[in-house]
Amino acid sequence: MGCDLKISLTDIQKRALFKIAVDLVKADKQIHRDEVTLLDRLQRTCGIEAGDLEFIHYISLQQALACLQVLTEQTKRDVLAVLGSVVGVDNDIDNRENLLLAAVRLSLEESSRDWCTVVSSSDIEAECLSEQIVYLERSEQSEVSSVLNDKYDYLLLTKALGDVGLQLFYLPNVVAQLEQQWNPTGEQNGDFDFLRRSMEFIVPVGDRARLADLNSTLSKMDIKTFYKVVCARYNMEIGTIPYDGFLMVKVGENYILEDDGRLVKTVDFLCIDISRSVKQRILHFVHQLERTVDLINYQGYYRLLYDYLSSEAKIVSSVVIDSRGDIRLADLNNELLRFESAPQAKSFYLLLLKYGRAGVSQECFDKALGYLNNVEIEQLLDSDHFSVESVKQSLLNYKSDWANLIYNLVVIYEHLSTKDSGKSSFMNYISKIIQHRSTLKNYVNTGFAEVHNLANREQYTVKFDKSSKSYYVELPASLVYVEQQQRLTPIAEHNMWRKLVK
Repeated sequence: MGCDLKISLTDIQKRALFKIAVDLVKADKQIHRDEVTLLDRLQRTCGIEAGDLEFIHYISLQQALACLQVLTEQTKRDVLAVLGSVVGVDNDIDNRENLLLAAVRLSLEESSRDWCTVVSSSDIEAECLSEQIVYLERSEQSEVSSVLNDKYDYLLLTKALGDVGLQLFYLPNVVAQLEQQWNPTGEQNGDFDFLRRSMEFIVPVGDRARLADLNSTLSKMDIKTFYKVVCARYNMEIGTIPYDGFLMVKVGENYILEDDGRLVKTVDFLCIDISRSVKQRILHFVHQLERTVDLINYQGYYRLLYDYLSSEAKIVSSVVIDSRGDIRLADLNNELLRFESAPQAKSFYLLLLKYGRAGVSQECFDKALGYLNNVEIEQLLDSDHFSVESVKQSLLNYKSDWANLIYNLVVIYEHLSTKDSGKSSFMNYISKIIQHRSTLKNYVNTGFAEVHNLANREQYTVKFDKSSKSYYVELPASLVYVEQQQRLTPIAEHNMWRKLVK
Protein backbone atom coordinates (compact mmCIF):
# COMPACT_ATOMS: atom_id res chain seq x y z
CA MET A 1 0.00 0.00 0.00
CA GLY A 2 1.14 3.55 -0.58
CA CYS A 3 -0.04 6.98 -1.56
CA ASP A 4 -0.68 6.46 -5.24
CA LEU A 5 1.34 9.00 -7.25
CA LYS A 6 -1.61 9.31 -9.58
CA ILE A 7 -3.41 11.17 -6.80
CA SER A 8 -2.92 14.84 -7.51
CA LEU A 9 -2.39 16.62 -4.19
CA THR A 10 -0.74 19.87 -3.19
CA ASP A 11 1.95 19.79 -0.51
CA ILE A 12 -0.45 20.98 2.17
CA GLN A 13 -3.05 18.37 1.09
CA LYS A 14 -0.42 15.63 1.33
CA ARG A 15 0.38 16.77 4.85
CA ALA A 16 -3.32 16.80 5.71
CA LEU A 17 -3.64 13.25 4.38
CA PHE A 18 -0.60 12.18 6.40
CA LYS A 19 -1.99 13.88 9.52
CA ILE A 20 -5.22 11.86 9.23
CA ALA A 21 -3.26 8.66 8.59
CA VAL A 22 -1.24 9.22 11.77
CA ASP A 23 -4.41 9.92 13.76
CA LEU A 24 -5.88 6.62 12.53
CA VAL A 25 -2.76 4.74 13.59
CA LYS A 26 -2.88 6.34 17.05
CA ALA A 27 -6.64 5.88 17.52
CA ASP A 28 -6.38 2.52 19.28
CA LYS A 29 -3.66 3.83 21.64
CA GLN A 30 -1.06 1.40 20.30
CA ILE A 31 1.21 1.31 17.24
CA HIS A 32 1.97 -1.89 15.37
CA ARG A 33 5.31 -2.50 13.60
CA ASP A 34 3.48 -2.80 10.26
CA GLU A 35 1.80 0.56 10.88
CA VAL A 36 5.19 2.26 11.34
CA THR A 37 6.45 0.64 8.13
CA LEU A 38 3.34 1.81 6.30
CA LEU A 39 3.69 5.39 7.56
CA ASP A 40 7.34 5.43 6.45
CA ARG A 41 6.30 4.32 2.98
CA LEU A 42 3.43 6.81 2.87
CA GLN A 43 5.74 9.67 3.91
CA ARG A 44 8.23 8.82 1.15
CA THR A 45 5.55 8.36 -1.50
CA CYS A 46 3.91 11.65 -0.62
CA GLY A 47 7.28 13.39 -0.65
CA ILE A 48 7.00 14.76 2.86
CA GLU A 49 10.45 15.88 4.08
CA ALA A 50 11.49 15.12 7.61
CA GLY A 51 11.45 18.82 8.43
CA ASP A 52 7.89 19.16 7.16
CA LEU A 53 6.69 16.22 9.22
CA GLU A 54 6.41 18.49 12.25
CA PHE A 55 3.63 20.35 10.42
CA ILE A 56 1.09 17.60 11.12
CA HIS A 57 1.29 18.32 14.84
CA TYR A 58 0.12 21.92 14.32
CA ILE A 59 -3.17 21.16 12.59
CA SER A 60 -6.36 19.63 13.91
CA LEU A 61 -8.45 16.96 12.25
CA GLN A 62 -11.02 19.63 11.37
CA GLN A 63 -8.37 21.67 9.56
CA ALA A 64 -6.94 18.63 7.79
CA LEU A 65 -10.37 17.68 6.45
CA ALA A 66 -10.99 21.25 5.31
CA CYS A 67 -7.83 20.93 3.15
CA LEU A 68 -9.24 17.83 1.48
CA GLN A 69 -12.80 19.09 0.97
CA VAL A 70 -11.83 20.88 -2.26
CA LEU A 71 -10.61 17.70 -3.98
CA THR A 72 -12.56 16.14 -6.84
CA GLU A 73 -14.88 13.26 -5.96
CA GLN A 74 -12.57 10.70 -7.59
CA THR A 75 -9.54 12.06 -5.74
CA LYS A 76 -11.47 11.88 -2.47
CA ARG A 77 -12.28 8.25 -3.18
CA ASP A 78 -8.58 7.58 -3.81
CA VAL A 79 -7.67 9.31 -0.54
CA LEU A 80 -10.24 7.28 1.38
CA ALA A 81 -8.85 4.08 -0.17
CA VAL A 82 -5.40 4.99 1.15
CA LEU A 83 -6.80 5.71 4.63
CA GLY A 84 -8.77 2.44 4.58
CA SER A 85 -5.51 0.59 3.94
CA VAL A 86 -3.94 2.35 6.91
CA VAL A 87 -6.67 1.08 9.23
CA GLY A 88 -6.43 -2.49 8.00
CA VAL A 89 -2.67 -2.89 7.89
CA ASP A 90 -2.42 -4.60 11.30
CA ASN A 91 -5.41 -6.88 10.57
CA ASP A 92 -7.06 -5.66 13.77
CA ILE A 93 -9.53 -2.82 13.25
CA ASP A 94 -10.30 -1.25 16.61
CA ASN A 95 -13.70 0.38 17.21
CA ARG A 96 -11.98 3.72 17.72
CA GLU A 97 -10.15 3.43 14.39
CA ASN A 98 -13.38 2.43 12.70
CA LEU A 99 -15.28 5.38 14.19
CA LEU A 100 -12.60 7.88 13.15
CA LEU A 101 -12.44 6.50 9.61
CA ALA A 102 -16.25 6.68 9.39
CA ALA A 103 -16.11 10.35 10.48
CA VAL A 104 -13.53 11.14 7.79
CA ARG A 105 -15.52 9.28 5.16
CA LEU A 106 -18.83 10.96 6.08
CA SER A 107 -17.17 14.39 6.03
CA LEU A 108 -15.71 13.88 2.54
CA GLU A 109 -18.19 11.76 0.61
CA GLU A 110 -20.68 13.54 -1.62
CA SER A 111 -23.65 11.60 -0.18
CA SER A 112 -23.08 12.85 3.38
CA ARG A 113 -20.73 15.85 3.50
CA ASP A 114 -23.64 18.33 3.51
CA TRP A 115 -24.95 16.94 6.80
CA CYS A 116 -21.80 15.60 8.48
CA THR A 117 -18.83 17.57 9.73
CA VAL A 118 -15.93 17.17 12.13
CA VAL A 119 -15.37 19.82 14.80
CA SER A 120 -12.12 19.96 16.78
CA SER A 121 -12.24 21.66 20.16
CA SER A 122 -9.23 22.57 22.32
CA ASP A 123 -8.58 22.98 26.04
CA ILE A 124 -11.29 20.52 27.07
CA GLU A 125 -11.06 19.38 30.66
CA ALA A 126 -14.47 17.65 30.88
CA GLU A 127 -14.76 13.92 30.32
CA CYS A 128 -15.51 12.83 26.76
CA LEU A 129 -16.51 9.24 25.94
CA SER A 130 -16.38 7.72 22.48
CA GLU A 131 -19.03 5.20 23.52
CA GLN A 132 -21.76 7.83 23.92
CA ILE A 133 -23.53 9.77 21.18
CA VAL A 134 -25.59 12.77 22.28
CA TYR A 135 -28.47 14.56 20.62
CA LEU A 136 -28.33 18.39 20.89
CA GLU A 137 -30.31 21.21 19.35
CA ARG A 138 -30.15 24.99 19.12
CA SER A 139 -33.84 25.34 18.30
CA GLU A 140 -36.83 23.08 18.63
CA GLN A 141 -36.88 20.29 16.02
CA SER A 142 -40.35 18.80 15.62
CA GLU A 143 -39.29 16.13 13.12
CA VAL A 144 -36.58 14.83 15.43
CA SER A 145 -38.91 14.88 18.44
CA SER A 146 -41.59 12.93 16.59
CA VAL A 147 -39.07 10.17 15.83
CA LEU A 148 -37.14 9.99 19.11
CA ASN A 149 -40.31 10.28 21.23
CA ASP A 150 -41.88 7.35 19.39
CA LYS A 151 -41.02 4.30 21.47
CA TYR A 152 -40.73 1.96 18.49
CA ASP A 153 -38.52 4.29 16.42
CA TYR A 154 -36.44 5.04 19.51
CA LEU A 155 -36.00 1.34 20.18
CA LEU A 156 -35.00 0.73 16.55
CA LEU A 157 -32.42 3.51 16.52
CA THR A 158 -30.92 2.81 19.95
CA LYS A 159 -30.66 -0.86 18.98
CA ALA A 160 -28.88 0.05 15.72
CA LEU A 161 -26.48 2.38 17.53
CA GLY A 162 -25.95 -0.15 20.30
CA ASP A 163 -24.98 -2.79 17.76
CA VAL A 164 -21.98 -0.64 16.75
CA GLY A 165 -21.06 0.15 20.36
CA LEU A 166 -22.74 3.53 20.86
CA GLN A 167 -25.14 4.55 23.62
CA LEU A 168 -27.60 7.29 22.69
CA PHE A 169 -27.95 10.12 25.23
CA TYR A 170 -31.37 11.69 24.59
CA LEU A 171 -32.08 14.14 27.39
CA PRO A 172 -35.91 13.76 27.68
CA ASN A 173 -35.56 10.01 28.18
CA VAL A 174 -32.64 10.44 30.59
CA VAL A 175 -34.66 12.85 32.72
CA ALA A 176 -37.65 10.49 32.64
CA GLN A 177 -35.41 7.63 33.79
CA LEU A 178 -34.03 9.73 36.66
CA GLU A 179 -37.51 10.69 37.77
CA GLN A 180 -38.68 7.08 37.66
CA GLN A 181 -35.62 5.76 39.46
CA TRP A 182 -35.16 8.44 42.10
CA ASN A 183 -38.74 9.64 42.56
CA PRO A 184 -40.65 6.35 42.18
CA THR A 185 -43.79 7.68 43.86
CA GLY A 186 -44.22 10.13 41.01
CA GLU A 187 -44.89 13.05 43.37
CA GLN A 188 -44.79 16.36 41.56
CA ASN A 189 -42.81 17.91 44.41
CA GLY A 190 -40.67 14.87 45.13
CA ASP A 191 -37.35 15.90 46.66
CA PHE A 192 -35.14 13.30 44.91
CA ASP A 193 -33.35 12.80 48.21
CA PHE A 194 -31.49 9.66 47.09
CA LEU A 195 -30.33 11.30 43.87
CA ARG A 196 -29.18 14.42 45.72
CA ARG A 197 -27.28 12.39 48.32
CA SER A 198 -25.66 10.29 45.57
CA MET A 199 -24.55 13.40 43.69
CA GLU A 200 -23.00 14.79 46.86
CA PHE A 201 -20.79 11.72 47.04
CA ILE A 202 -19.61 11.65 43.41
CA VAL A 203 -19.40 15.34 42.31
CA PRO A 204 -18.57 18.65 44.00
CA VAL A 205 -21.62 20.13 45.71
CA GLY A 206 -21.50 23.54 44.04
CA ASP A 207 -24.80 25.42 44.24
CA ARG A 208 -26.57 23.82 47.21
CA ALA A 209 -29.79 25.75 46.57
CA ARG A 210 -30.15 24.25 43.11
CA LEU A 211 -29.12 20.82 44.33
CA ALA A 212 -31.73 21.02 47.08
CA ASP A 213 -34.53 21.41 44.53
CA LEU A 214 -33.65 18.85 41.92
CA ASN A 215 -37.28 18.51 40.87
CA SER A 216 -37.39 22.13 39.74
CA THR A 217 -33.93 21.95 38.17
CA LEU A 218 -34.78 18.86 36.14
CA SER A 219 -38.10 20.28 34.99
CA LYS A 220 -36.31 23.33 33.54
CA MET A 221 -33.64 21.27 31.79
CA ASP A 222 -34.40 20.85 28.09
CA ILE A 223 -32.24 19.93 25.12
CA LYS A 224 -31.51 23.54 24.15
CA THR A 225 -30.29 24.25 27.70
CA PHE A 226 -28.20 21.11 27.72
CA TYR A 227 -26.69 22.16 24.37
CA LYS A 228 -25.38 25.29 26.08
CA VAL A 229 -24.04 23.20 28.96
CA VAL A 230 -22.12 21.00 26.52
CA CYS A 231 -20.74 23.98 24.60
CA ALA A 232 -19.52 25.53 27.85
CA ARG A 233 -17.85 22.37 29.15
CA TYR A 234 -16.35 21.43 25.78
CA ASN A 235 -15.07 24.95 25.10
CA MET A 236 -17.14 25.43 21.95
CA GLU A 237 -18.53 28.76 20.86
CA ILE A 238 -22.30 28.75 20.30
CA GLY A 239 -22.71 28.41 16.55
CA THR A 240 -19.48 26.47 16.00
CA ILE A 241 -21.59 23.54 14.85
CA PRO A 242 -23.66 24.64 11.82
CA TYR A 243 -26.73 22.53 12.59
CA ASP A 244 -29.93 23.23 14.53
CA GLY A 245 -30.49 19.62 15.58
CA PHE A 246 -27.64 17.12 15.52
CA LEU A 247 -25.95 14.06 16.97
CA MET A 248 -22.43 14.45 18.31
CA VAL A 249 -19.88 11.75 19.08
CA LYS A 250 -16.21 11.92 20.01
CA VAL A 251 -14.05 10.37 17.27
CA GLY A 252 -10.53 11.33 18.30
CA GLU A 253 -8.26 12.93 20.84
CA ASN A 254 -4.83 14.51 20.27
CA TYR A 255 -2.39 17.11 21.48
CA ILE A 256 -1.79 20.03 19.12
CA LEU A 257 1.29 22.25 19.18
CA GLU A 258 0.58 25.96 19.52
CA ASP A 259 2.91 28.51 17.93
CA ASP A 260 4.46 29.16 21.31
CA GLY A 261 5.35 25.48 21.67
CA ARG A 262 2.60 24.59 24.14
CA LEU A 263 0.82 21.27 23.84
CA VAL A 264 -2.96 21.68 23.90
CA LYS A 265 -5.37 18.78 24.22
CA THR A 266 -7.81 18.71 21.32
CA VAL A 267 -10.89 16.52 21.02
CA ASP A 268 -12.48 15.77 17.64
CA PHE A 269 -16.26 15.37 17.34
CA LEU A 270 -18.33 14.10 14.46
CA CYS A 271 -21.54 16.11 14.17
CA ILE A 272 -24.48 14.70 12.19
CA ASP A 273 -27.33 16.98 11.16
CA ILE A 274 -30.58 15.04 11.74
CA SER A 275 -32.98 17.98 11.52
CA ARG A 276 -34.26 16.19 8.40
CA SER A 277 -34.40 12.53 7.35
CA VAL A 278 -33.75 11.47 10.94
CA LYS A 279 -33.87 7.70 10.63
CA GLN A 280 -32.20 7.55 7.23
CA ARG A 281 -29.21 9.61 8.35
CA ILE A 282 -28.73 7.75 11.61
CA LEU A 283 -28.87 4.39 9.85
CA HIS A 284 -26.49 5.69 7.15
CA PHE A 285 -24.03 6.58 9.91
CA VAL A 286 -24.47 3.16 11.55
CA HIS A 287 -23.86 1.47 8.21
CA GLN A 288 -20.46 3.18 8.02
CA LEU A 289 -19.48 1.50 11.29
CA GLU A 290 -20.63 -1.99 10.38
CA ARG A 291 -17.80 -4.29 9.48
CA THR A 292 -17.87 -7.49 7.46
CA VAL A 293 -16.84 -10.40 9.65
CA ASP A 294 -14.97 -13.16 7.84
CA LEU A 295 -15.19 -15.59 10.74
CA ILE A 296 -17.80 -18.33 10.75
CA ASN A 297 -19.72 -18.95 13.94
CA TYR A 298 -20.02 -22.72 14.23
CA GLN A 299 -22.06 -23.38 17.29
CA GLY A 300 -25.69 -23.66 18.36
CA TYR A 301 -28.21 -22.71 15.68
CA TYR A 302 -25.41 -21.79 13.25
CA ARG A 303 -24.20 -25.38 13.34
CA LEU A 304 -27.75 -26.66 12.73
CA LEU A 305 -27.93 -24.46 9.63
CA TYR A 306 -24.53 -25.53 8.30
CA ASP A 307 -25.25 -29.20 8.96
CA TYR A 308 -28.53 -28.90 7.10
CA LEU A 309 -26.78 -27.27 4.15
CA SER A 310 -24.18 -30.05 4.04
CA SER A 311 -24.57 -33.30 2.12
CA GLU A 312 -25.02 -35.24 5.35
CA ALA A 313 -27.82 -33.04 6.61
CA LYS A 314 -30.80 -34.68 8.28
CA ILE A 315 -34.19 -33.12 8.69
CA VAL A 316 -37.61 -33.91 10.11
CA SER A 317 -39.90 -33.97 7.07
CA SER A 318 -43.58 -33.49 6.44
CA VAL A 319 -45.39 -36.40 4.79
CA VAL A 320 -47.45 -35.67 1.67
CA ILE A 321 -50.03 -37.90 0.01
CA ASP A 322 -49.94 -36.70 -3.59
CA SER A 323 -52.75 -36.65 -6.15
CA ARG A 324 -51.91 -40.22 -7.22
CA GLY A 325 -52.04 -41.56 -3.69
CA ASP A 326 -48.25 -41.89 -3.42
CA ILE A 327 -46.60 -40.93 -0.14
CA ARG A 328 -43.68 -38.48 -0.36
CA LEU A 329 -41.36 -36.63 2.04
CA ALA A 330 -41.84 -32.92 1.34
CA ASP A 331 -38.65 -31.65 3.01
CA LEU A 332 -36.41 -34.21 1.31
CA ASN A 333 -37.03 -33.10 -2.28
CA ASN A 334 -40.41 -34.86 -2.31
CA GLU A 335 -38.70 -38.24 -2.19
CA LEU A 336 -41.11 -41.10 -2.93
CA LEU A 337 -41.59 -43.74 -0.24
CA ARG A 338 -41.53 -47.13 -1.94
CA PHE A 339 -43.61 -49.82 -0.19
CA GLU A 340 -44.22 -53.36 -1.29
CA SER A 341 -47.97 -54.11 -1.65
CA ALA A 342 -48.26 -50.35 -1.78
CA PRO A 343 -52.05 -49.75 -1.51
CA GLN A 344 -52.39 -52.14 1.42
CA ALA A 345 -49.19 -50.92 3.17
CA LYS A 346 -50.15 -47.26 2.74
CA SER A 347 -53.68 -47.92 3.99
CA PHE A 348 -52.34 -49.74 7.04
CA TYR A 349 -49.98 -46.81 7.70
CA LEU A 350 -52.69 -44.13 7.45
CA LEU A 351 -54.94 -46.22 9.69
CA LEU A 352 -52.30 -46.22 12.42
CA LEU A 353 -51.68 -42.47 11.92
CA LYS A 354 -55.34 -41.93 12.71
CA TYR A 355 -55.10 -43.84 15.97
CA GLY A 356 -51.82 -42.16 16.95
CA ARG A 357 -49.77 -43.20 19.95
CA ALA A 358 -52.71 -45.15 21.43
CA GLY A 359 -52.48 -47.53 18.48
CA VAL A 360 -54.66 -50.53 17.60
CA SER A 361 -54.51 -53.70 19.69
CA GLN A 362 -54.09 -57.23 18.43
CA GLU A 363 -57.44 -58.04 20.00
CA CYS A 364 -59.20 -55.33 18.01
CA PHE A 365 -57.61 -56.54 14.78
CA ASP A 366 -58.57 -60.15 15.55
CA LYS A 367 -62.20 -59.22 16.27
CA ALA A 368 -62.37 -57.28 13.03
CA LEU A 369 -60.96 -60.22 11.08
CA GLY A 370 -63.38 -62.56 12.82
CA TYR A 371 -66.31 -60.41 11.69
CA LEU A 372 -65.09 -60.34 8.08
CA ASN A 373 -64.90 -64.15 8.12
CA ASN A 374 -68.35 -64.45 9.71
CA VAL A 375 -71.50 -65.69 7.95
CA GLU A 376 -73.23 -62.37 8.74
CA ILE A 377 -70.93 -60.35 6.51
CA GLU A 378 -71.38 -62.83 3.69
CA GLN A 379 -74.99 -61.70 3.34
CA LEU A 380 -73.78 -58.12 2.79
CA LEU A 381 -71.25 -59.34 0.26
CA ASP A 382 -73.82 -61.05 -1.92
CA SER A 383 -72.75 -60.06 -5.42
CA ASP A 384 -76.29 -59.14 -6.55
CA HIS A 385 -76.98 -56.73 -3.71
CA PHE A 386 -73.50 -55.56 -2.61
CA SER A 387 -73.09 -51.93 -1.64
CA VAL A 388 -69.99 -50.63 0.14
CA GLU A 389 -72.10 -47.84 1.62
CA SER A 390 -74.42 -50.42 3.17
CA VAL A 391 -71.40 -52.23 4.61
CA LYS A 392 -70.06 -49.00 6.13
CA GLN A 393 -73.42 -48.09 7.61
CA SER A 394 -73.80 -51.56 9.05
CA LEU A 395 -70.37 -51.26 10.67
CA LEU A 396 -71.19 -47.87 12.21
CA ASN A 397 -74.35 -49.32 13.71
CA TYR A 398 -72.26 -51.71 15.82
CA LYS A 399 -70.63 -48.76 17.66
CA SER A 400 -67.63 -50.90 18.58
CA ASP A 401 -63.86 -50.50 18.23
CA TRP A 402 -63.43 -53.43 15.83
CA ALA A 403 -66.31 -52.26 13.59
CA ASN A 404 -64.91 -48.70 13.50
CA LEU A 405 -61.53 -50.18 12.55
CA ILE A 406 -63.00 -51.95 9.52
CA TYR A 407 -65.01 -48.86 8.56
CA ASN A 408 -61.87 -46.69 8.70
CA LEU A 409 -59.90 -49.12 6.56
CA VAL A 410 -62.66 -49.14 3.94
CA VAL A 411 -62.67 -45.31 3.76
CA ILE A 412 -58.88 -45.12 3.51
CA TYR A 413 -58.55 -47.91 0.95
CA GLU A 414 -61.26 -46.34 -1.18
CA HIS A 415 -59.14 -43.18 -1.31
CA LEU A 416 -55.74 -44.79 -1.95
CA SER A 417 -56.42 -47.77 -4.20
CA THR A 418 -57.68 -48.14 -7.75
CA LYS A 419 -59.90 -51.11 -6.83
CA ASP A 420 -63.61 -50.90 -7.61
CA SER A 421 -65.42 -50.46 -4.31
CA GLY A 422 -68.65 -51.42 -6.07
CA LYS A 423 -67.64 -55.08 -6.18
CA SER A 424 -67.88 -57.43 -3.23
CA SER A 425 -64.26 -58.51 -3.84
CA PHE A 426 -63.26 -55.07 -2.54
CA MET A 427 -63.74 -56.31 1.02
CA ASN A 428 -61.22 -59.11 0.43
CA TYR A 429 -58.46 -56.49 0.32
CA ILE A 430 -59.61 -55.13 3.69
CA SER A 431 -59.36 -58.64 5.14
CA LYS A 432 -55.87 -59.08 3.74
CA ILE A 433 -54.67 -55.80 5.29
CA ILE A 434 -55.83 -56.94 8.72
CA GLN A 435 -54.61 -60.51 8.28
CA HIS A 436 -51.12 -59.54 7.02
CA ARG A 437 -50.58 -56.52 9.29
CA SER A 438 -47.23 -57.82 10.60
CA THR A 439 -45.87 -58.16 7.07
CA LEU A 440 -47.22 -54.73 6.09
CA LYS A 441 -45.46 -53.29 9.15
CA ASN A 442 -42.15 -54.58 7.76
CA TYR A 443 -42.94 -53.21 4.28
CA VAL A 444 -43.58 -49.75 5.70
CA ASN A 445 -40.46 -49.72 7.85
CA THR A 446 -38.30 -50.96 4.98
CA GLY A 447 -39.62 -48.08 2.85
CA PHE A 448 -38.57 -45.52 5.47
CA ALA A 449 -35.22 -47.25 6.02
CA GLU A 450 -34.32 -46.65 2.39
CA VAL A 451 -34.66 -42.86 2.78
CA HIS A 452 -31.39 -41.02 3.44
CA ASN A 453 -31.15 -37.94 5.68
CA LEU A 454 -34.48 -38.43 7.42
CA ALA A 455 -34.12 -37.33 11.03
CA ASN A 456 -36.02 -39.01 13.88
CA ARG A 457 -36.73 -41.98 11.64
CA GLU A 458 -38.16 -43.99 14.54
CA GLN A 459 -41.00 -41.47 14.83
CA TYR A 460 -42.16 -42.35 11.31
CA THR A 461 -42.04 -46.13 11.49
CA VAL A 462 -44.64 -48.64 12.65
CA LYS A 463 -43.93 -50.13 16.07
CA PHE A 464 -45.41 -52.95 18.11
CA ASP A 465 -45.79 -52.46 21.87
CA LYS A 466 -45.35 -55.85 23.53
CA SER A 467 -46.90 -54.72 26.81
CA SER A 468 -50.17 -53.52 25.28
CA LYS A 469 -49.86 -55.80 22.24
CA SER A 470 -50.73 -52.97 19.88
CA TYR A 471 -49.45 -51.45 16.65
CA TYR A 472 -48.83 -47.71 16.59
CA VAL A 473 -47.06 -44.80 14.84
CA GLU A 474 -45.69 -41.85 16.83
CA LEU A 475 -45.74 -39.33 13.95
CA PRO A 476 -48.33 -36.60 14.67
CA ALA A 477 -50.97 -36.15 12.01
CA SER A 478 -50.09 -32.42 11.94
CA LEU A 479 -47.04 -33.37 9.84
CA VAL A 480 -49.16 -35.08 7.17
CA TYR A 481 -50.68 -33.28 4.16
CA VAL A 482 -52.81 -34.22 1.17
CA GLU A 483 -52.24 -32.71 -2.26
CA GLN A 484 -55.40 -31.17 -3.68
CA GLN A 485 -55.44 -29.10 -6.87
CA GLN A 486 -51.69 -28.50 -6.58
CA ARG A 487 -52.10 -27.24 -3.03
CA LEU A 488 -51.24 -28.98 0.22
CA THR A 489 -54.07 -29.42 2.70
CA PRO A 490 -53.45 -30.63 6.26
CA ILE A 491 -54.78 -34.17 6.41
CA ALA A 492 -56.99 -33.22 9.36
CA GLU A 493 -58.92 -30.92 6.98
CA HIS A 494 -59.29 -33.48 4.19
CA ASN A 495 -62.72 -35.03 3.55
CA MET A 496 -61.38 -38.58 3.73
CA TRP A 497 -59.83 -37.97 7.16
CA ARG A 498 -62.95 -36.28 8.51
CA LYS A 499 -65.00 -39.39 7.70
CA LEU A 500 -62.85 -41.55 9.97
CA VAL A 501 -64.06 -42.47 13.43
CA LYS A 502 -62.44 -43.86 16.57
